Amino acid sequence: MKLVNLELRNFKPFRNLTLPDGDGELPGGLIIIRGANSTGKSSLLEAILWALWGPTAVGLTNDELISFASSFCSVGLEFDVAGSRYKVKRTYDPADGMKVILSKFESESWKRIADKSQSVGSALEGILNLEPNQALNTLLVKQGEVGVIAAATPTVLRDLLVKVYNIDLLGQMTKQLENLEGDLTSQTKALEEEFRPPEMIREQIEDAKSRIKKEQDDLEETKNERMKAQELLNSLPEPKTLKTVRNLIEELERTEHENNQNIKLRDRELKAAGLGDSSPKITRARIASLNNESQRLEKERSAAETKQSQINVEIGKSKGMKQDLEDKIEQLHIPADSEDGTGIVCPTCQRPLSDEESRELVAEYRNALKEHESRIEGLENEKKSIPGQIREKEERLRVIPKLIDATERVIEQEREVKRSALQAEKIARRLGQALSKMEVETIQKLLEKHGARSVDDLQNTILKLQETLNHLKTRQESAGRRIKNERQTVKELKGKEAEMKELGARIETMKELKNHATYVRRKLVSGFIADYVFQKRLIGIIRKATNQYVSSFTNAQYTSIDLEPTPAKGRSGAGLVLKIWDERDKANKKTSQLSFGDRTAISLGLRLGISRTMSSIRPFRDSPSISPRVRCVLLDEPLGGLDRGRRTSVVRNLVNDESFEQIFLITHTEVQGWEGVPVIEVNKSGTTSTAVLSE
Repeated sequence: MKLVNLELRNFKPFRNLTLPDGDGELPGGLIIIRGANSTGKSSLLEAILWALWGPTAVGLTNDELISFASSFCSVGLEFDVAGSRYKVKRTYDPADGMKVILSKFESESWKRIADKSQSVGSALEGILNLEPNQALNTLLVKQGEVGVIAAATPTVLRDLLVKVYNIDLLGQMTKQLENLEGDLTSQTKALEEEFRPPEMIREQIEDAKSRIKKEQDDLEETKNERMKAQELLNSLPEPKTLKTVRNLIEELERTEHENNQNIKLRDRELKAAGLGDSSPKITRARIASLNNESQRLEKERSAAETKQSQINVEIGKSKGMKQDLEDKIEQLHIPADSEDGTGIVCPTCQRPLSDEESRELVAEYRNALKEHESRIEGLENEKKSIPGQIREKEERLRVIPKLIDATERVIEQEREVKRSALQAEKIARRLGQALSKMEVETIQKLLEKHGARSVDDLQNTILKLQETLNHLKTRQESAGRRIKNERQTVKELKGKEAEMKELGARIETMKELKNHATYVRRKLVSGFIADYVFQKRLIGIIRKATNQYVSSFTNAQYTSIDLEPTPAKGRSGAGLVLKIWDERDKANKKTSQLSFGDRTAISLGLRLGISRTMSSIRPFRDSPSISPRVRCVLLDEPLGGLDRGRRTSVVRNLVNDESFEQIFLITHTEVQGWEGVPVIEVNKSGTTSTAVLSE
């Protein structure tokens, strides 16, 4: 794999960067990335990793990769693999999310291969012949990783090599065994939670059988009670017929009561009409007589009123004549020496009268006056009796209409009496027919036959018997269902008992299998990795690939390394001890016996040797021969612990190293001997960085 060019937009401190600038390509061999601290050197490597594998490859979120005050970021990377050119373009916008496109240059144009994160990852795995994690371990030597290798314990060093070389077969076997142990533990725990001792289930079965026996006894008793209640109910009148009788009795009582009320009303009206009999002949005659009497009284009242008027006229006339006579007598008593000098004159003709004539005339007038007074008195006496006569007739005339109305009501009420009596007779006949159906003649005999105080009492008895029967039926059905359920429970418990016996056997088998898996993982697989893979295969290959770097990086003071397997101790697994041959002291030394600079140089050599072996290593002789195509390495600040001489040796060796197509070396320290080596100079102004390639 060789990187051709790189384009960054708003990625961390880089706003707009193209490497190399123009139409050129990144050179092969060693390329030094130089600049002061915090200028963005590591960001260039992160851009490469993010373009290929996304945010998981750089350990940052997508939002953390966007330049300050920008709304998106993108990285485009062209690279060659086995003679083919590829281009990956990854863009992230918080509003639209992440987009990635992988293309291949064919027939003078770019052809899209994949355009989703998962499909792009799968395509890259096929192109590079490496899984993403293994490719990252091959491609990148992280800042500080060399120091970790130098200070690694045997277990950490061994685990690092297992991870880098991705020893799938045994590594996956160990993982699978661990997973199997975990699954077996979880399954065993779940089964144990589900498990119940068969003895407990057997007790439940016996309890259920006891309940079935009790329910069966209760069921038999309920059947007998129901049979007796049904026999008693059958001996009683049919409820529908008894209800008819009850309704007829009530209807007859109401009708008879109505008839009695009608008779009372009729008798009251007879009394009001002044009659002793309500027969039609008498009532009709009574009305005719009252009408005749009314007509007669009307005539008599009219005659009395006429006579009264005539008497008033006669009295008026007599009183007028009386007054006239009194006036004439008064005139005849006027003295002779009156003012005009004349004597007494006749009141009628005005002729003078003598005293004798005057006295005779006064006597005549007085006799006539007495006659009129006597007449008036007689008329007044006669008049006094007439108002009483009129009132008497009027009073009778007021009473007669009431008597007629009362008589008519007697006639109407007599009809109601006959109607209600006829209705009562009909109801009594129907009641007799209903009683006949029950083979009795009277209500009393019906009640005596069944020992009841009343029809209501008999109905209540029947109703209670029906309720009892319904209750017994429900109780019988419930008991039947409970027996059925208990039998089903017994059946299920028997099945559960057998299931628990089988489950107990499965639990024991799984416990044995889990113990066996633990033994295989701890005693066989882990030991096999240490004993066979490292001792027989890897150590020799790593030693051969690493010794060249160790000797060159230390100016031939240390000429070879060795990896010595160590057995597992306590909780620590098997490991590897790194030993180095000191040519000057003629002795094997551990890393703890070396200076920090020596440890750093040797660890860098070991790390480069590991990456170098990735194209040829096969942990087992029969492992498939798949050559990884990641033939470049990114070294992030590996020279920090080296002095100037060691740094010069490292750079000189890397310049001449043909094991990699490209080596990107980040450093912020001065190094001698890199004349002619391509340099990417990184600078920063404010919040924005720039990078320029010079060759």
